[in-house]
Amino acid sequence: MACMPALQTRMFRAASLLLAVVCCSSVADAQTRLQYRYESGDTLSYELKQTLTTTANISGQPMENIMSQQLELSTHVQNVSADGSAEVTKRINRIRMRATQPGRDEPLTYDSQTETDVPAPFRMIADSMSRLVNQDIQMTLSPEGEASDVQLPDSMNNLINGAAGGIAGVNSPEGVKKMISQGSLIFPQRAVAVNESWTRELSTDLPFGTMKSNVILTYAGQTPEGLHRIDAKSKISLIPKEGTPFQVTLKSADGQGVYLFDESRGCVYASALKQQMDLEMSALGQTIKQNVVTDITMRLVEQNTRTAGRP
Repeated sequence: MACMPALQTRMFRAASLLLAVVCCSSVADAQTRLQYRYESGDTLSYELKQTLTTTANISGQPMENIMSQQLELSTHVQNVSADGSAEVTKRINRIRMRATQPGRDEPLTYDSQTETDVPAPFRMIADSMSRLVNQDIQMTLSPEGEASDVQLPDSMNNLINGAAGGIAGVNSPEGVKKMISQGSLIFPQRAVAVNESWTRELSTDLPFGTMKSNVILTYAGQTPEGLHRIDAKSKISLIPKEGTPFQVTLKSADGQGVYLFDESRGCVYASALKQQMDLEMSALGQTIKQNVVTDITMRLVEQNTRTAGRP
């Protein structure tokens, strides 16, 4: 009879071990490996909309400017390697812009597919953005979405080097490559469970300083439509640049958004991001407070049978 407690102890330990194995198996089964899937000859087309709303108080007068952009983008897959990475060509096929201006009832508009004469300074922005249209940018994308070996066409390199303000505020080929590399949703090189997070560190060089973003991405599981949801939150900071004619201080900033990933298609189906910043700009003894809100949405617009029926 003395051996009974020891036997019961061994049985309890065995049952506990079996329960732990079962629980671990359940957790492992609940994990999802998120990866892009590329097919040679495939072309994905997206519509990206961005709205920038700036409000300020100048000499006691409230002012609001709204600028919106609508881009038609495409990614063409040229070759797919055995490891799942792909050589692709990215292109902006069309840019449409719209902006309000104090003192004007009618908004300013621009369309890269039409010859439109727009007044300055809106013309400077339109001319800068138009330089990006119909430029084939080559790169390699990993199954996790990391971009490498970004190659700009000679025509774009010449435009960047020859333009006083660069292209879209970027004044070097390396800056354009960096902007492209940081513009994608990147997955971790492992399976993730619901509510598991990973981070990305991004930086943008601006005329008045360097803006840094710590982006926290969290896998939120599947939607009723079968799409994988990834929530995003960003913490933003600004490192001022010395020697500039004006100083910009970031008083507060936050960003949040959501990505929907179509596993059957192996691509992002849609995304929506919102960022808000409160800034103070100081120059010549004057300080102007600004609130800047940026809304960005992107959606797959050319669907085939594998994405048909999505919302």
